[in-house]
Amino acid sequence: PEGIPDGAPETTPDSTPIQPGALHDEHPLTSYVLRVNGADRPVTDAWIGESLLYVLRERLGLAGAKDGCSQGECGACAVQVDGRLVASCLVPAATTAGSEVRTVEGLAADGQPSDVQRALACGSAVQCGFCIPGMAMTVHDLLEGNPAPSEQETRQALCGNLCRCSGYRGVLDAVRDVVAERQASAAADAPVEQAAAPADLADGAAVARPEDTARIPHQAPPGAGSVNASHLPPQAAPYDPQFADRDDRYDGRNDTWNDGRNDNWNDPHDGGAA
Repeated sequence: PEGIPDGAPETTPDSTPIQPGALHDEHPLTSYVLRVNGADRPVTDAWIGESLLYVLRERLGLAGAKDGCSQGECGACAVQVDGRLVASCLVPAATTAGSEVRTVEGLAADGQPSDVQRALACGSAVQCGFCIPGMAMTVHDLLEGNPAPSEQETRQALCGNLCRCSGYRGVLDAVRDVVAERQASAAADAPVEQAAAPADLADGAAVARPEDTARIPHQAPPGAGSVNASHLPPQAAPYDPQFADRDDRYDGRNDTWNDGRNDNWNDPHDGGAA
């Protein structure tokens, strides 16, 4: 044949039969037992690289966690493993054998939605429903470590949950309502006692204020960083005095940029740019 040098041996296709199990060498299989929502769930003959999200959805039928990005960035697949919030799309399922896994299906008690789930539903935080299971897991995780988070702390906890439907306001309101409900319930159940003032208050001893301590265990308390705002220089004037005779400022009242010549750039009111 053309292209084969003279004297080169001819080759024939390899007809050796493929041995059973030979294809498994590159994709080893394993079996294990997951503890999910308080129940043991066996997983057999699973590829060792399958993610926890895949096993939960495709092998165990728990479809609450969603596959939004497969990169651990959207928060839709959030579950708890041994009490810590994780992105299940990044966790190999085999590594969680022996751990306690809790999904959004496990938040309900006796078939009744949790207070967080009820508040999210009543507060119109549920829109298309794709992202809300991950948000419910995040809120539960937040309140377990911080029973009374501020709005800023709630926003910080939700920064890993991406959602284009809810706008987050309903979620923030739901957290506020759950905290108020739990505090009212605790106050109603607590015995009425007259708290005695600590003896060291009369001596002028310093008492730690709530705002000086971290309400989330793994976060540093306020002021623990190396930057002290009182040591910073005063904020400079927003405009340099040498340009005081010009008006190069954005006019937010009519969405125009006034450069002193009455030229409007990108003015939506006149239909185009000047």
